[in-house]
Amino acid sequence: MQTSASDGEQAPVFRAKRRFGLGTVLMCTIPFITFGLGTWQVQRLRWKVNLIQEMEERMEKGAIPLPRRINQDVLPDYEYRKVAVKGHYRHDQEMLLGPRTRGDGQAGYFIITPLVRENGTTILVKRGWVSMDKKDKRSRPESLTNDLVEVEGLLRMNEKRNTFTPDNDVLNNQWYWTDVDTMAKITGCEPLLVEQVSRQSPNKEHTLIDRGIPVGRSPVVEVRNSHMQYIITWYSLSAFTTVMLWRLLKKPINRPMKVKRL
Repeated sequence: MQTSASDGEQAPVFRAKRRFGLGTVLMCTIPFITFGLGTWQVQRLRWKVNLIQEMEERMEKGAIPLPRRINQDVLPDYEYRKVAVKGHYRHDQEMLLGPRTRGDGQAGYFIITPLVRENGTTILVKRGWVSMDKKDKRSRPESLTNDLVEVEGLLRMNEKRNTFTPDNDVLNNQWYWTDVDTMAKITGCEPLLVEQVSRQSPNKEHTLIDRGIPVGRSPVVEVRNSHMQYIITWYSLSAFTTVMLWRLLKKPINRPMKVKRL
């Protein structure tokens, strides 16, 4: 409280003090939190770019024969590495993964079939995509070859399941996400998946689809990288809330009140 002279009298003057409520305190933390999240996404972006580059380098290498004995501990270091394997398909244990869409938006299923190798071991092969009308194997007899086949594909791990993906319906052979461990367990295979690649022209692929023959994936890295959008979002929020906080703190408080004496 201060006093000021007025008509020869000293009148007390009350100056309002700035008080910070809970909302203001929370507002003060938001710019720092969002800036920290943006910086964290920058680090994640660098990690993801390096990961994609590493996978692309693996894919550029030639296919190597799949060894007889496979060390499961080193499989993550060989994901997206091209391998070549020979064997016979077990069509009676075929699994359907989907529904999934291709680049043209057409819905269908991926066919995953155990492959009995020449050395007697069995692995899983993700043969490729078929349209919805070829879901039933009886509608695509050309795909049920019993001959010795040679598969060139990519070593893959378990697919990451997101929050909205339902549980796999094992009893009805309806798989919504690639659970390699469970698929291998029920088919008696090694927990290893080779995803067949296709180097066919688009016209050739459409011909194969019409015949019900699974079409493999393109030999490109399919890893989602949306960290740049997150960086822009968090840094924008940090800048916006900083301006809002500055305007709030610069807002003048109530002028001093002079109390007249009676």
